[in-house]
Amino acid sequence: MTRHKPPRGPIWHRTALGVTLVLFATAASACSNSGATGSAAASRPFTVNWAANITSLDPAFTCPGDENSFASNFYGRLVKLSTREISPGVTAAVPDPSKVEPDFATKWDVSDGGKTYTFTLQPGKKFANGDPLDAAAVKYSIERTVKMGACGATSLQLGLTKPALISSVEAPDPTTVVLRLTQAYPGILYSLAQSRGSIYDPKEIEANGGVQPNTPNQWLQSHTASSSGPYVLAEYVPGNHATLERNPNYYGTPALEPTVRVNFTTSVPTLQVQAQSGEADVTLGLPPQAVNNLSTQSCCKVVTAESPTPVTVSMNYQGPLTDNAKFREALTYAVPYSDIIKKVAYGYGDSYYGPVIPGMAGYNQALEPARSFDPGKAKQLLAESGVSSPTLDLMINPTTPGVSEIATLLQSAWQQIGVTVNIDAKPPADFTTLFNQGKYQSALLYENSIPIGAYELRKKLTCDSASNNQHICIPGTMPLLDQLNNTADPAAQQPIIDALVHKWLENSPTIILYRAQFTAVVRPNVKHFAYAPNFRLADWSR
Repeated sequence: MTRHKPPRGPIWHRTALGVTLVLFATAASACSNSGATGSAAASRPFTVNWAANITSLDPAFTCPGDENSFASNFYGRLVKLSTREISPGVTAAVPDPSKVEPDFATKWDVSDGGKTYTFTLQPGKKFANGDPLDAAAVKYSIERTVKMGACGATSLQLGLTKPALISSVEAPDPTTVVLRLTQAYPGILYSLAQSRGSIYDPKEIEANGGVQPNTPNQWLQSHTASSSGPYVLAEYVPGNHATLERNPNYYGTPALEPTVRVNFTTSVPTLQVQAQSGEADVTLGLPPQAVNNLSTQSCCKVVTAESPTPVTVSMNYQGPLTDNAKFREALTYAVPYSDIIKKVAYGYGDSYYGPVIPGMAGYNQALEPARSFDPGKAKQLLAESGVSSPTLDLMINPTTPGVSEIATLLQSAWQQIGVTVNIDAKPPADFTTLFNQGKYQSALLYENSIPIGAYELRKKLTCDSASNNQHICIPGTMPLLDQLNNTADPAAQQPIIDALVHKWLENSPTIILYRAQFTAVVRPNVKHFAYAPNFRLADWSR
């Protein structure tokens, strides 16, 4: 593969709600067969093995998932989320905009009825390559993300894109940024604390393709626009590895490790062997069975945390058969939920049932209890649906760990209530294309969600929205969504969210199988490990 070493400067950062988990462990010996213990391990860079396929390094373009998580490590942001301790050594990021803390911005003022935010920046800061890190760079970065019109624009504006939530960005002097909104919406501080608020070097981007609406920047698929964060991308071999080095110009607390090597390895046997031998300090993306096996060995410690990652069967709301609400509901009662969590997730998961994930802003536990496995009720609902001898096409990407096993369990369970399931295995690229275009009858997948209920409801329930690839259009939801869009206060949003959840539950557009836990396998001598849906490698160290 072609190797390139980027010029001294890339990008940074991360954080989405969820959980920031910090592990403090005393050093201990690894497995007896370890080939990388003691001084040998100490002499190499901090090493992360990650079962990820990275195709872009641009947080403004990539959607939630591994790509966005990795790319976000190189860019700073105006603000950051606060954290709270949920158990000894474990902290959780707080998705409350009122508790957002300064980062590159030292303070901010809110005026014009909540529609104008004036940020004061740290003075005299620079990108890793020496270019000025100032208000002009912040203005350029926010405007670029909005102009791109990709996942970053939607996430940054919390789904409020018609009309756009962000009206304008001004930089009256090097240390002042004025952000104007079309309506008051304090949640903007939450999104600015995420990867979508990344600050890029304008000179780097303009010298390498500039900004084109609705078009990815090809150069940024394998490069970074210098770095405003704790690390620079010193070396990147796509599909193989990346080397991150501490940014000497970073405005915040320096990264714990001076150098981090990230190996992109999708081979499960390789990941397991290198975790056992101590060649990797942290291993990410292992399937639950492998994590369970390693959890019993002295070489390894397993870190778990709640994550906004539901495993679902998405139904085409307008497709043949799946347009029948009673049929969809029948399937939800014929899912062996406990068997899936036990036999496929190996206990690394939990149950709920609804459109808002536990832990999200807007989640109401009383409305979304776990659904029971009740074949008798499923048969009754199927009879009420009026369908006869139904056959369902279930599209899967068999390269995703556990998906084939889940599909087989569903096929068997649904056969017992009289539904024939055709498992339609697609190559990864075909699966992604067909799913994003909404050209499927049903699809089994791991979802990556932004942990704000109002945003997820807008994304999934807005009729004819480009992001609504299930074609969901439930009568009565659009007035509620309009009301939600114009309600800024989280407390005032809750009854609207609850009403939308009721609509969703009445129509069963998606089958929530379980919520997958985040898992990482770490060496016993890893003393600091922080987790959030976008990994912040600067907080990891031996």
